[in-house]
Amino acid sequence: MSKLDFNQSQGSLDYFFQHDTSWLSELTINDYPIVMIVWNLFLVTIPWFLCGGLQQYWRATKFKAWYHKLGALFLAGLWLLFIPNTAYIITDVRHVVSACSVISEHHVCLQDAWTIVVFFTYAILGWLAFVWLLKQMRQLIKKIWDEQVAQIYIGVIIPLIALGVLLGLLNRWNSWEIFIHPWLFLQTLSLYFSQPAYLGNWLIFSLFLYILYWLGSLVLPELSKIKLK
Repeated sequence: MSKLDFNQSQGSLDYFFQHDTSWLSELTINDYPIVMIVWNLFLVTIPWFLCGGLQQYWRATKFKAWYHKLGALFLAGLWLLFIPNTAYIITDVRHVVSACSVISEHHVCLQDAWTIVVFFTYAILGWLAFVWLLKQMRQLIKKIWDEQVAQIYIGVIIPLIALGVLLGLLNRWNSWEIFIHPWLFLQTLSLYFSQPAYLGNWLIFSLFLYILYWLGSLVLPELSKIKLK
């Protein structure tokens, strides 16, 4: 079974949104379902809650016992699965390209010009969530270990997030589908280590996510002061 076959199966999320005939499917921006925007923003709240849960768990247990460490590892693993959704939202600015339904030199039409600022704002929300959630997890890692480990964490986590974004963007993988078709996922994952085009995209995505994180840290320092309750 290929990923294309899986995406076209009735159990996939792609199939649901492509074949939904309810009134929700009629609410669109440039043929992009508004329900997808709501869904993606909902997915961003999952790593937010997981990060908050990890911080509460640390304050309560300090991860002293082995089962505390195991529980923390489980929560951190779930967080890693869902955190790419923040950066994925940034890529939805690509839907601006389809803003003009007729041939236009500048790809902007009177009836759809407003969608540019909508998708830009939507992407900014993804960027803010990306920076803030990484900073929150960085703070926790610094408390548990030290500043050096926290810096290593940023260096390692951003390429993993970039990989997660591309797996969703190019290969249409959702976080939970890894558990449904693990072998198929591994086959897809191998492309990023064996195919130059995939590897190139991964490296460039990683580079610019580093830049976005750095810019967020530079111009939005107050984000690091916001505490999860």
